[in-house]
Amino acid sequence: MDNPSNLEFQKKFDSIAKQYNNVSNRYTVKKRIDELQCKNGLILEVGAAVGSITKKYPSAICTDISFQMCKQAKMDRKNVICCDAQMLPLKQNKFDTIISAEMIYYLENPEKFMKDAYQILKINGEILISMTNEKMNIVDKIRTKLRKLGLNKMYFDDGLVKFMKISTLENLLEEQNFEILSIEKKVLIPINFFDKINKILEKTLLNRFCIFIFVKAKK
Repeated sequence: MDNPSNLEFQKKFDSIAKQYNNVSNRYTVKKRIDELQCKNGLILEVGAAVGSITKKYPSAICTDISFQMCKQAKMDRKNVICCDAQMLPLKQNKFDTIISAEMIYYLENPEKFMKDAYQILKINGEILISMTNEKMNIVDKIRTKLRKLGLNKMYFDDGLVKFMKISTLENLLEEQNFEILSIEKKVLIPINFFDKINKILEKTLLNRFCIFIFVKAKK
């Protein structure tokens, strides 16, 4: 079964925009903020939703395909553009860092996003990507069951059927001549109480069961 189209994803995220912060796991949001640290310079967050990941960078530009998400982001952020990640209306050689947090596997043509990202980055600019570990999609299935039991803080049903493999992402980066700098797996238990345990287990062979993968690459 294939994932929904970009338009279908757009409608789903439009419908949840006002409640997005309430259904997001605060611990995993914080972990993404911590891991997706940027250098000084001009920052672009693509698929930013309400702009939580780059909120600490007031001058960062946020984009999202969902108009309602962009409206919510506009309440706290100045620089918000509603656009498709596969058709970024931005100048070439402009940005120092591009951030894509839990976005790339929603795209119908992720190679188009990667091509645009390469073009709008400056020489030596970096792209920071976080994605769900495809091997741990069981977590998403458990979350779906918990939602049906009425538990909140379990994100929402975004319609995603399958996640991207890390090997696919590596190929996409290499095809556009990005140099992969690091690949790290983080968070086994998505609960703040287990943060110290997570940090220990992430350094062991058990990291293959981490929920998130963080990738850094350079132009």
